[in-house]
Amino acid sequence: MTDSDSTMVPRRRIGVPGVRRRSRCCGALALVLATLAPALAAAQTPPGGAQPGSWQVAAAVPDTWQFAASLYGWYASIGGTLNFPVVGASTDINIDANTLVHNLNMLAMGAFDVHRGPWGGFVDVVYMNVGGGKSNTRDFAIGGAGIPAGTTADLHLGMKSWIWTIAGEYRAVSDPALMLDLLAGARYLDLTNSLNWSISGALGPLPPASATGASEVNGNVWDGIVGVKARYAFGADRRWIVPAYLDGGTGNSHYTIQAALGVGYAFRWGEVTAMWRYLDYKLQSGGHLENLDVNGPLIGASFRW
Repeated sequence: MTDSDSTMVPRRRIGVPGVRRRSRCCGALALVLATLAPALAAAQTPPGGAQPGSWQVAAAVPDTWQFAASLYGWYASIGGTLNFPVVGASTDINIDANTLVHNLNMLAMGAFDVHRGPWGGFVDVVYMNVGGGKSNTRDFAIGGAGIPAGTTADLHLGMKSWIWTIAGEYRAVSDPALMLDLLAGARYLDLTNSLNWSISGALGPLPPASATGASEVNGNVWDGIVGVKARYAFGADRRWIVPAYLDGGTGNSHYTIQAALGVGYAFRWGEVTAMWRYLDYKLQSGGHLENLDVNGPLIGASFRW
């Protein structure tokens, strides 16, 4: 994300996922806030302000429509605790996504931003189709309990997701050195997860017919969000920029948080940026997905007109 933008009970986890996710989340928030603090203190308009026709965003022109489109690649790792119901059984097969997801089959990401005066809005869209598998693995649980000794499985997991973020913005700070937008809107998550398995050995609470099978679960959630988006420019000609983004909210999920921070270089047509982006969901317990986290480096370009 550049400045141009924009239920399942866990049965078995690796380490302490709750603590790990909270630590990463707090770290991301602290990093964004630490970057914004000196930017807010240092921002000042140079004599004469921004020159018309320069590479800088024409933030001082009040009633001019400004547009930006962004394309980017997000090279993310994915984690989450998933439960897959088994036909004819009263229990689930439980897995941790980050032990199986290794391959990115398809990725499409983009954002669009529009501003006029201090008001604006953006939409950010992420589509991911990922999958992976393991043979002779014990990285799963049955009915929330550890699998019997000597039991292994061949597992293949597929995850397809749409993540839409849409928000309105108000430009609270408009300066050649710093632009700061306050935002409020919503985020939509749509997930379809599939699991194929072939279990060897004792099946525990599963019936014998469940040794081989497949299951698919899907769901979607809406959450309201509020946040802030900033762009700090520095250097002799202010071509170097620090884009930052932070939002959080709740609704169908317990909470969702997203943060991004990076560095970029501006041209007359727009800018290129490299960032680290983090997205975290804590969903309602008792369903097929309890938590989801996606994080990793992002490289993108924004085109302005």
